[in-house]
Amino acid sequence: MTNLKETAENAIEMGKQVKDTVAAFSETAANKVADVRDGAANALHTAASSVRKGSVAIDTAAGKLDSAGSFVEGCSVKSAADRVSEFGKSHLTGSLIMAMAIGFLAGSAMGRALQSRA
Repeated sequence: MTNLKETAENAIEMGKQVKDTVAAFSETAANKVADVRDGAANALHTAASSVRKGSVAIDTAAGKLDSAGSFVEGCSVKSAADRVSEFGKSHLTGSLIMAMAIGFLAGSAMGRALQSRA
């Protein structure tokens, strides 16, 4: 009976750790996505302003680039990260499997990269 109780306690603790890990991972991913999003939006705005001098077709293309930049800026990474975090909290088993798969793939990639250096 004690083994069963210890196993249950360990499983609960592991579930809490997975939940925390998923939340931290989603926050880190959201921050990186936000950085990329900002860079992409700035690049689109810069491209739009650099091609604005020209024909009507070029001005139209520049306007579309500018609009695309504004759209990218308006994307809400926070809400996407919140949805991923909520999914992780409500689907612990799936999140654990996904985390294990990501860890396996990352470990394999790192192993190959280190092996190619040697």
